[in-house]
Amino acid sequence: MTYESFKRNSQKEYLGFCEQKGYIYSVTLDAGKYAVVALRNGQVTVLITYTVQASPIFR
Repeated sequence: MTYESFKRNSQKEYLGFCEQKGYIYSVTLDAGKYAVVALRNGQVTVLITYTVQASPIFR
């Protein structure tokens, strides 16, 4: 993920600050797809990507 795409993404949530990695955000990539990224000095590092699936019980 580039800094420009991170900046344009309106579906992000600030999670906190890490001294080693920088500012930590949760970012929505697509329907049910998310990433946890670190932002430091204009560099975006993807730490984790994950997919959320609806439980059949709650459908």
